[in-house]
Amino acid sequence: MSQSSLVGSIFERKPVAKPIAPSAPTTNTGFPAVKHRSQSAFARARATGSAKRAQQVPTVQSSAPPRKDASQSSVPEDWRAQVEEDNRRRVEAMTEEEREQERAEILEKFGPGIADVLRRARATREANQRSGGEKVGLEPSAFSSPHQPRGEVGEIGSRSPSPESTPRPRLGERTPSFTSVFPPRASPPTSTSSTRPSSRSERRIRFAELTPDDIHVYESAPPSPRKRALALPPPSDADGPTISLGRWKSTALSRINSSDPTPDAEKGEPSEQVGDLEEGTPEDIRRRFFPTAPPNDPSLEWIQGDAEPEEEATPTVRFDLSGTPISAKLSASLPTHLGLHHHAEGSHAGYTLEDIFMLSRSTVPAQRATMLGVLAKVAHRLARTSTDSKKSIPELAGQEIALRKRMLAAGVEALSERASVGARAVELLWECTAQWDEEVLGLEGVELADLDKGDALASLPLDYLLPQISTVIELAELPNESLSQLLAILHRLVQHSNANATAIVSSKGLVANVLQRFLLTPIPPAPDGPRPSPLALKFMRTLIQSSRENAKSLVGPADSLLRFVITLPSASPFPVSLATQLLAETLHLYADLASYGLYSHVTTTAQEYFMQLNQYIRSPQCRNSQLRSAWLRALEAWTVCARDPHSTTPSHDILWSQVVGWGWVEDMLEVRKHLDDTDGEAWSHLWSSMAAFLEGAKVNGARGGEDERAMVLEAIKDGFVNGREKRIVGNALRSGQDISNKLGAGMRQGILPSDVPSLRDLGTHASTIAAAIRLFLACTPGSHKDIPDTPPFLLPFADISSACAAITTSPLWTSLYTPESIPYGHLFYRPLSTLLSSYLQLSRKTPGTSPDLWMAQSLAILCRHFPGDDERAQQTASQVAETITSDFLRGRGWSVPDEIWDRGGMGTIVPFLTHSLQPKGEEGVGPLWITPKSISTATTQRLPPFSSLQPNDRRHQPLPLTKDWVFCPLDHLLRSGESEAFKDLPSEWDASEVEVVRATLLFIRVSQEVLHYHHLDSFVMTREEVMFGCMKVFMLEHGQQQDDSSDEVFRDGIVERYMSEILAPFTASADAKTLRTPPPSIHTTDSLDVVAKRFLGATVPFYQWYTDFVGLYDSISFAHPLFARLLLPPLNMRYPSDYRKYLWVDYNHVMRTVRTPPGDAITGSIAEYLWPVETDAEIVGAYLRALVKGPLEGFVRLIAVHHVACKIWPDMGSGSDGEDKAVKLLKALVDQGGFDAIRDVVLYRQHREGTIVLPPACFQEEGSWKGLRLEFAGKCGEDVKERLKNLLDESK
Repeated sequence: MSQSSLVGSIFERKPVAKPIAPSAPTTNTGFPAVKHRSQSAFARARATGSAKRAQQVPTVQSSAPPRKDASQSSVPEDWRAQVEEDNRRRVEAMTEEEREQERAEILEKFGPGIADVLRRARATREANQRSGGEKVGLEPSAFSSPHQPRGEVGEIGSRSPSPESTPRPRLGERTPSFTSVFPPRASPPTSTSSTRPSSRSERRIRFAELTPDDIHVYESAPPSPRKRALALPPPSDADGPTISLGRWKSTALSRINSSDPTPDAEKGEPSEQVGDLEEGTPEDIRRRFFPTAPPNDPSLEWIQGDAEPEEEATPTVRFDLSGTPISAKLSASLPTHLGLHHHAEGSHAGYTLEDIFMLSRSTVPAQRATMLGVLAKVAHRLARTSTDSKKSIPELAGQEIALRKRMLAAGVEALSERASVGARAVELLWECTAQWDEEVLGLEGVELADLDKGDALASLPLDYLLPQISTVIELAELPNESLSQLLAILHRLVQHSNANATAIVSSKGLVANVLQRFLLTPIPPAPDGPRPSPLALKFMRTLIQSSRENAKSLVGPADSLLRFVITLPSASPFPVSLATQLLAETLHLYADLASYGLYSHVTTTAQEYFMQLNQYIRSPQCRNSQLRSAWLRALEAWTVCARDPHSTTPSHDILWSQVVGWGWVEDMLEVRKHLDDTDGEAWSHLWSSMAAFLEGAKVNGARGGEDERAMVLEAIKDGFVNGREKRIVGNALRSGQDISNKLGAGMRQGILPSDVPSLRDLGTHASTIAAAIRLFLACTPGSHKDIPDTPPFLLPFADISSACAAITTSPLWTSLYTPESIPYGHLFYRPLSTLLSSYLQLSRKTPGTSPDLWMAQSLAILCRHFPGDDERAQQTASQVAETITSDFLRGRGWSVPDEIWDRGGMGTIVPFLTHSLQPKGEEGVGPLWITPKSISTATTQRLPPFSSLQPNDRRHQPLPLTKDWVFCPLDHLLRSGESEAFKDLPSEWDASEVEVVRATLLFIRVSQEVLHYHHLDSFVMTREEVMFGCMKVFMLEHGQQQDDSSDEVFRDGIVERYMSEILAPFTASADAKTLRTPPPSIHTTDSLDVVAKRFLGATVPFYQWYTDFVGLYDSISFAHPLFARLLLPPLNMRYPSDYRKYLWVDYNHVMRTVRTPPGDAITGSIAEYLWPVETDAEIVGAYLRALVKGPLEGFVRLIAVHHVACKIWPDMGSGSDGEDKAVKLLKALVDQGGFDAIRDVVLYRQHREGTIVLPPACFQEEGSWKGLRLEFAGKCGEDVKERLKNLLDESK
């Protein structure tokens, strides 16, 4: 079907007739018919036949306004009079019901104020007619309905605007003539030629049913500061991403629904007149400019003032643009010109965190940069919420972890941006990483992963972040301050963990870019050019310390750092202080490489420059103590590498002959002359470097280094007698003792950040004393066993011994494990453990030290070692075992079976002891004083996080040792299938399982006795540690197929003897305190399930171990008395009822074989088995069943009688369970029990406070309580009372 063109050609013709004004169709009401615009204009034109396109050329009228004459002025008046007359007659012909219906329709369409509008329109028209004016139209505002937008003319009694404002006609329409004073009325809203929206035809306020999810705020269109939009339509795909800012609260709509029509509108009277209202008030503005709008019109809500701001439902902290929190009171009163209201909700000034996070993703760079800067300042305060009250944000306490993660994410997202956005993103990351824990900025030698609460740093996407940082550093488009912050961020990430360090080294080009940007700066530097950064050298050092593999990767770039060695500080183009710092850090870096046996060849390749440096260090021109310390540390490391050239990588990287030829020891002695009493750290490094040289001379020098020792002693001996060396050692002892006492007295809640300076000073003094001891030992000829006739020089041996004893027993060590302690405190204890291990060697060479005293010292100090002290710990453990010989024990009156010595004695277990002190896997930590062994075996120079060193966990690092480490040979036997110790046993080792257990128990027996004898009881194993260790002996039979019970290890006579002796101090008969009641409420020792974690790990619960132990007893024990005694400890009321239920209920038959007397029970308090009274009915029933079926003997009978009696008799506390249960229990006992069971339960009495009464005394007490019990028995029936009468007769 063909369709004619909608637009025809245009022809201009002269008008042939005056245009006729179109007439609007009329209805019986006098108003235009309402038509809804359900179709477009073109669709309606095609659908109706009368709307055919005109085929003739339309008449085109001139656009100039026509002249008006007097004859034309009467036309509209006649028309108006005719319309009024028609309307009047139509209204008169209506019935009352029709009038009411029409009135209701008008009010519904135009609102209750339409009468007032019409009345004022007529008054205005009449006034214009009286004044003779030609303009008869009304101002649009006068005709506006209260519900019409301003500028629309009402449909009733209104006139169209002037011809000048008439819309241009469409093509194909006839243009109306303007010869009439009253122009043609606009087309009805439903007309096909109408250009106005149909929604304007029927103006009624209608609100959609809104839900909170329908409210959206667009990022690109912030709301006006003066007027808030009630709602926006849902976003479309073209709007881009949107972010919800909360749920919409319907406030204006509720006010509209609850408001009543204005009284004036109801009465049909004119609106309020502007009276004496204060100018500028909301009501004045409404009456002056919107007189027809009701007082509660929601479209005028924006004119309301902020005099009474609404309180926020959930008050949130707000911030200004400097990141400073704004109080709620101030937030509600700040003026708007400060720029803090544009994006804040309500009338409150400032930005909430949600506002800031949203705007930090803005597409406007300036806005985004500003908000990132605000976040950085908030992060600075947030990090100090718990430490600095002046900079904290108390309102955000407890939210630090979650907010830190969000801030890190915001910074990472914006890091790739340029200019100010990128700079502020770097600042935000810097505040959330390097500055978050600013107290650890200079901390080296430990992984700080434990500081990362909530895994904020661990959550960083390093695979994305590191390439971004590398690119930013390479381009260098950001300010120098931002680049320095990026370097600090990298350094903090390396401090976090060794894994992060590996990721940084592996990131392509990152280390090279850091080296190029921060170290390889132009020489000479431009006046405003960049300077090398010492922090970059610290960053490189931390990477080297993290792992051997990372150190190998950085050997190549180390050559470029010789630029700081070639030019001495006095001739450097940089400031002397900077040049000195760069040189010192470079020497430390070379020493760090040498701790792995790497890059020691630099002393050969750059020999000329190091000789020049040596001359500068030993001259008076060098006055920097830190530079001297770094130089001495490097010499010590290279000297150790030269002692055994096979341990370096590559081998023979440096030779001993070179060390001697370069005259390093002469340089050290020359430097000594320039040190004073304030150079404590330099003295420590001097003595250590000289000791390293003498130790190497013992191996590589002639006659065991005799000439070298003589040369050194000649230079230093007098100083230790009455010189600077004596003063340095004495000052270190006094100051260290004072600090130790101060810290020990204040260690109540743990190691706090405020204790770190004191711990640093204590470590410095300890290092000084330890270095003096090392030098003393290096000057002593012979092996570690030989005691010299005369000391090489004098030391205050008594003072050193007292100081080391105080350190060993100090509460500092236990405070380290409290939850309140800083997680990196163990770093400051390394100098203390080094001092104690050095003292052990000195003590053995000191005349008057007995072997048992030295053994006690060794056993105590072994528990004070940390990772890195593994080599020393293995030597000490081996020496302690070697000390225990038949002569040693016979001299102290101990009788030991010859079978032990005939089969190798302690040599049987030495391989297990030393292997247990080796770290598992490849996690070897280098010591503070490197050795030829450590430079070839150490995999890292940093301590692991303290969380991996907790004592009650199964760890990869054996140090620090727990007190039950002496049971470690049994651990290897229990795990013989997976233990590496059996693979490393000497070829001549051929001991049996029984022989290993015998030697282990003897070693334990001697070690515990020696510690107790020398009053080191704090290092003696606890009851639970000994019990679990003895359980291991019995569990050796678990899963074994034995044809003969005599082959079982626990039945060996020597094994039984030593287990009984080890357990004897922990039985009830060993201490009268075990009879005290009530039981202690606070236990100072760990429970069995906690101790068991050290062997079982976190995945195997002790309950599973105990069930296997009970099953093993049931199957093979044959009522073994010691085996039975170890069943009882988990039955006390400290432990969960599961243990009691398993043994008393599931293995009730086993209880008949347990005949342990109360005095032999392994317990610290018998009352713990009796109180509180058992509440589990199933267990109480098992107690009764065991008594009734019998026989039940010893300690277990006391337990069963006690709990059953307490459940029956009111004087024992049965009232808490009710009388009915007690009556039933007594009836069951009387009906089913034998005479002995009934007698014991009826006559049992026990004291709740005071001293526990043991059998048979607990059945023999007299008192009025018997009469009360007999009276209670009567409640069970006369027969029960009669049967118990003889037992409870008070006259007997």
